[in-house]
Amino acid sequence: MPRLLKHPRCKDFFRASRNPMILESVTLSAKNSNLLSGNVTKILKSLRKRSFYKAIEIVSDIGNLTEQNEILQILYSATVYTENNHYANLLKLWIDDIYIKKIPNSNKFITQDSFNITYQYNVIIKLGFEYKEPPIKKEPLW
Repeated sequence: MPRLLKHPRCKDFFRASRNPMILESVTLSAKNSNLLSGNVTKILKSLRKRSFYKAIEIVSDIGNLTEQNEILQILYSATVYTENNHYANLLKLWIDDIYIKKIPNSNKFITQDSFNITYQYNVIIKLGFEYKEPPIKKEPLW
């Protein structure tokens, strides 16, 4: 009977010790200018090293509906991307790291004053997932 061991990267998962495990990760970036409050950075820090379903549960408890919808939209689009392009299983998907990166907008034509610098905000998500290798199809003899 396999023992349940703590997952090496995530707080929420337990896995059987017999099965071989392949860990992959994908880093995605989403532009967003609406997520600027200090509450959002605390929420994003609490989502690190959590499974996808636990992260959705945490985000659903946010009182501000605009922040809640923005974060949910980013999480759902990132998971749909990994599910479609990397064949990830939603049950074995976790958020490895998530943060907001502030990038100055260096377009001289838009900001003609050198003192008035605008910023662009990117939400960087590193998703990790676990999957088994697909079985190798044997070639027929004839």
